[in-house]
Amino acid sequence: MSDDRAVRVGFAFARQASAEPAARMCGACVEILEVSGAGVTIMSGTNSGPVCSSDERMRRLEDLQFSLGEGPCRDAYNIGLPIIEPDLELPVPGRWPHYTLAALQIGARGVFAFPLTIGAARVGVLTLYQDMPGPLSVGQTADSLVVADVIARTMVSIQSGSELPLLAVELSDQHAHRAEVHQASGMTSVQLGINAAEALLRMRAHAYVTGQSVGSVAEQIVARTLRLGDDRPHNGSE
Repeated sequence: MSDDRAVRVGFAFARQASAEPAARMCGACVEILEVSGAGVTIMSGTNSGPVCSSDERMRRLEDLQFSLGEGPCRDAYNIGLPIIEPDLELPVPGRWPHYTLAALQIGARGVFAFPLTIGAARVGVLTLYQDMPGPLSVGQTADSLVVADVIARTMVSIQSGSELPLLAVELSDQHAHRAEVHQASGMTSVQLGINAAEALLRMRAHAYVTGQSVGSVAEQIVARTLRLGDDRPHNGSE
C-alpha cells in the first residue's frame, strides 16, 4: 500500500469522522469506502459489543452477530485476518448458517470484516456491508485497511483516557447496552446457578428465539421484568 494512499484516505476519514468519533465513525466509513453500510465492534475474547453502525438496518446486522455468536466479525477477530464473503446467497459451505439466513432477510448480500489491530493486539472489527453481491474493488480493499487502522488507533486512544474498565462512554452508543448485558449476565448467573459465560449464552438463545436483541433482553432482566428461568417448561396448570 502506498504512503500516498494511506495519507489521503486516513485524512479523508479523519475529517469526516472528526465531529463525534462514535456517531460519525460508521457514517464516514460508508462515505469514504463507498459501501452500503458499516459497523464497528469492540471485542475482547468472547466479549463483544457494537460501537456504532451507519444506520438502523446495519445496527440490526451488527447486533445479529452478537446475538447469534457467529458471523464474519467473530471470525475476523479470532484469526486476525480479513473475512470476505461477496455473496451470502453462495457462502462458503457450513459458514455461519444462522447468521447468513438472518442477514439475507435483512437485505445484506456481501459482507467484509476487517480486524482492528494495534501491533499484535486485536481490539475489534470493522464490518462492511453491500446490498448487491460482488467483491470489493482493489481500491476499496486497500482503503478499508487504512480506515481499519485509523479506527483501531482512534478506539485505543479514546479508551486509554477512560477510567471505565469495559468501554469508554465516547465509544458507546444507545444500542450497545454493554453495561446492561454484563449486569444481566451476572444476575442470570446467580439466579440459575451457572457461570457468566453460560448465562450469556442463555440470553443470546432467548434473544434469538424471541426475535429480540441481546440488549433488549438484558434491559428486561436488569429491570426484573424477565427472568430466564421462567421460560423453562413447568408441569401443572398455568
